Amino acid sequence: MAINAVYLATFAAYLLVVLAVGAWGYTRTNDVEDFWVYGRDLGPWLATWSYVANFVSAVAVVGFIGAIYDVGYAVMAGISFGLMLGISCLYFVVHRVRALNHVTLPDIIADVTGREWSRPIAAVVLLGNAWLYLIMQLVGASILVTTITGVPYRYMVWVIGFVFIAYTVMGGLVSVAWTDLMQGVVMYAMVVLALVYLSFDLGGIASINAQFAALDAANTAPLGRGVYTVVGIVGSMVAFFGTVFTSQSNIIRINATRDVKTAKFHLAAAGVLLGVFEVVLVLLGGATSVALHNAGLTIQNTDRAFPVLITQYLPTEVGVVIILAAMSAILSTTDTRLHATGVTTARDIYGYFEPDADESRQLAVSRYATVFFGLAATVVAVNPPGAIITLYEFRAVLLTCAFLLPVYAGLYWRGVAGRALVASMVFGTVVGVGLRLAGSPTGIPPTIAGVGAAALTLVGGHLLAEETSKPASATD
Repeated sequence: MAINAVYLATFAAYLLVVLAVGAWGYTRTNDVEDFWVYGRDLGPWLATWSYVANFVSAVAVVGFIGAIYDVGYAVMAGISFGLMLGISCLYFVVHRVRALNHVTLPDIIADVTGREWSRPIAAVVLLGNAWLYLIMQLVGASILVTTITGVPYRYMVWVIGFVFIAYTVMGGLVSVAWTDLMQGVVMYAMVVLALVYLSFDLGGIASINAQFAALDAANTAPLGRGVYTVVGIVGSMVAFFGTVFTSQSNIIRINATRDVKTAKFHLAAAGVLLGVFEVVLVLLGGATSVALHNAGLTIQNTDRAFPVLITQYLPTEVGVVIILAAMSAILSTTDTRLHATGVTTARDIYGYFEPDADESRQLAVSRYATVFFGLAATVVAVNPPGAIITLYEFRAVLLTCAFLLPVYAGLYWRGVAGRALVASMVFGTVVGVGLRLAGSPTGIPPTIAGVGAAALTLVGGHLLAEETSKPASATD
């Protein structure tokens, strides 16, 4: 593959800019609270754009558009609604999350279960989730940049891995928030501009939809080509809602804002911005499919649909603009997840076993963990285990089945037995992840089965705990 000097120079300049922001963030990071939660002083608009940038990732820009190329607009019903539902519901529990005055999701789990040892257990699950997410982002970024620059994938994945590790480890959430602000604005503006360009090029939105339907009537059908069922869509919505509510990075960001008002504002504003963005992205996926078909370009690996559009269809000057948007989306999510691995390791695992460690030691552990998980993800991303959207769906099942119902129940049902909550997390995970790995042989979506198992375990465990406590109460 020939090297495209223009695209490569644009990409290199972009990386230098984010590294510079990371170095500046290092000068503003004075203690572990700055690294973890921005000194709890994250303002409304910085938090909003940081959340928007964090939310849109390689899954959206590369995987989501590739999925629309493959199955059509039905992807929106299966994924987008669940994501928007998740943000909406998260808005209504912000005050309870802030009232607990904790930093991380395992902190909250330990509080609602009354079991301090649940912190490191929950942390291990979250670290597994974050690691999968890092792999997805690296794969998406490297496929994109390799396709558009001509630099071999095996080299590019290491370059991107080094850069996002470097600026995240330098400034923690300070670096992450400010690079996210820059990347979020660029990403949003450039994706809208890309759709505008394709709309003019292909005859307008109505024409794009008509051509997309002409390729295959199922492309514009609500359930696609039978890929989705009503039950499957409900399961998908539950899964993706679960990833929003139980995401470690979301809990950290809520606790990093100045107050409850700021936390609610940034979720509401981000929800509006992301709702519009999701619609734009869906239409862009349809436009990409139509443009590639009209140009006679066939894609075998759907993750390469959007990169091929940039290199073989769009003019170079337009392609440069889209590159900036795509890289902004990918790196802004990657750094957030990487930052969360450092916080989780130091706060919820190291902090559990070494509760008397001073702040300087906690900060050092955060940075060491950030480097470790970043490198581990990069190594796996060199030879990825599956398509981006497949990896995303797996980690959605993992998070939702493990935490969604137990954490919600713990926040709103304060009398529930702690043992029942922990058992609910464990059994829900085993059932949901087990069915996902087995290929859902029962036909029931893994998230529905996992959450259902968690619900039965929670209720049964609580009733059992009440029964076993009755004799002791009578004796007292």
